[in-house]
Amino acid sequence: MSLRQWHSGKLVILWAWGGTVAALLLTDFRSGSVGTEPIRYLTEFLVAIAILAALSATTWNWLEPVINFA
Repeated sequence: MSLRQWHSGKLVILWAWGGTVAALLLTDFRSGSVGTEPIRYLTEFLVAIAILAALSATTWNWLEPVINFA
């Protein structure tokens, strides 16, 4: 089944899980000192950003046929 045929509930589930994981990563990122383990904190930050970017791209691709700007 193609992405464009997904029910909107699938996107809600993806955002719920992805947002929760990203929030947990960013919470851990903010709770410590970056100076102690900079690679770990950089990885947590980049993974959270990558999750949110992937979810945004998926949502954009799903919405593309729905929103016709032309």
